[in-house]
Amino acid sequence: MTTANRMRSAFWCFIFVMGLVFPLTGCGPDGPKCVPVSGRVSLDGGKVPGPGFIYFNTDSGTGGSSRPGTAEFDADGNYTAKTYIPGDGLLPGKYVIRVDCWKTAPNMDGKPVVSFIPDRYQNAAKSDLTLTVEPDSKSITFNIDLLSR
Repeated sequence: MTTANRMRSAFWCFIFVMGLVFPLTGCGPDGPKCVPVSGRVSLDGGKVPGPGFIYFNTDSGTGGSSRPGTAEFDADGNYTAKTYIPGDGLLPGKYVIRVDCWKTAPNMDGKPVVSFIPDRYQNAAKSDLTLTVEPDSKSITFNIDLLSR
């Protein structure tokens, strides 16, 4: 067997073994556990003007989870966060948050984009919204009150 054939065989053997091992990492009862997170989004203490989205971006400087989460809130502002599947929650770690609630969403039609909420909430670095999910938490209610000023 030539050196090239041995290297090719070793490569495919490695790929085969990784195909068996990789799906087992991070899954099952020993894998990372999400903490249920839900709450209500409000604007100036009242009802939000429409449905929208929350983006839980990981704060890379904290050494926590590197997997972000999302949530969709309804017209009443109610939401349940997800990381992998709807309603599973967020992995332990610190999150910086951004919120979108569009009157006219970004589009390809050239229509002006209009948000119901101030621009600062659409940028996680400027929103001043943070959430820390502790690994031993059973569930978290996290209400978000956005200010129009």
